[in-house]
Amino acid sequence: MKENKRNGWFIGLCLGLLFAVQMQIQVCATPVQGDVPAEDTQETITVVREKEKIRMLPGEYRYVKASIASDAIVESSDTRILQVANSGLMRARKAGEAKVTVTEGTTQTIVTVVVTDEVDLIIFAGQSNMCGSGGNKDSAPQPSVGTAYEFDVATGSKSCIIMKEPFGQGTNRRQGLDDDKIYSTSGTLVSSFCISYYKQTKTPVVGVPASWGGSSTNTWLKRGLVKETKRRVNLAKKSLKKNKIKIRHIYMVWYQGESDAMQGCSEAKYIKNMKAIYQKMKTVGVEQMMIIQIGRDRSAPDSGYTIMGAQSKLCKTDKHFTMVSTLPKILYDESGYYYSDVIHINQNGLNKIGTQAGKKAGQYAKKHKKK
Repeated sequence: MKENKRNGWFIGLCLGLLFAVQMQIQVCATPVQGDVPAEDTQETITVVREKEKIRMLPGEYRYVKASIASDAIVESSDTRILQVANSGLMRARKAGEAKVTVTEGTTQTIVTVVVTDEVDLIIFAGQSNMCGSGGNKDSAPQPSVGTAYEFDVATGSKSCIIMKEPFGQGTNRRQGLDDDKIYSTSGTLVSSFCISYYKQTKTPVVGVPASWGGSSTNTWLKRGLVKETKRRVNLAKKSLKKNKIKIRHIYMVWYQGESDAMQGCSEAKYIKNMKAIYQKMKTVGVEQMMIIQIGRDRSAPDSGYTIMGAQSKLCKTDKHFTMVSTLPKILYDESGYYYSDVIHINQNGLNKIGTQAGKKAGQYAKKHKKK
């Protein structure tokens, strides 16, 4: 009897201890409110990598995006090449490649910026068809940003600006020549030229406007147009040098001769005048004259043949002259589809001429690399 009581007491004690241990386990397993892990509040960042690169010249300022949040954080991977502000304004410093990271909220945009310090300086000279008197800026193509610039002589800033049409507007009013109505600048062949030229060379163009409506070769030699053009070229060279931009080639694209044709200029006289113009431009570094052959006057279709012949002969007999387009005379037809009036080519025609001239000029540049 005593033995049974003793065994019962022992068994009860063990059951009591087991119950206490189970309760302790339950208490430990039940989380206290203050120990509940907090939810993960970290936001996911969306990274966007822009495929198209931004191209710039040293000394150039540009915004990385068209619009940017006021609280954005903008960073450059190499401030020696490219400096940036949180406003998105970039300043190119020297040649190289840098990545710009723009953080706006949970979106991070990464843009590659290529800074190039080598350009080709090209003077676009001539008379009203080079001015773009018959053109239309809205029908002209736009070069990719960073591939074509205009040296700004119109505002006096003496700097390179992104090229857009009408190229050279407001710059052909010097020396008392008319720049109104028939000789106005409405849209040119220059943008299409630069697009085609860049495809060949992969080198940005800095264009210098130098065309005056109604000008003959005599006007160029006797009324200071060559002198004014040389002044503009020297200003452009000085500006580029200041920003440590190297000039690879200096060319002069020439689209002129209608006035000489109207004045009855002989083949020999035109060739003599053109050689004199080149010799003067050579003193500021012009290596080659790129000729765009004139077209036909619809009011006097046969009047331009003498000058056309002179231009062809010049390019065949003088190594400093290269024919880059003969399209103007080919675009002539009775309907006048490519004409805005009896003598001025419209924008559709100018785009075709510029594309052909740019391609051939670019091919010439590839073959004549400076050593």
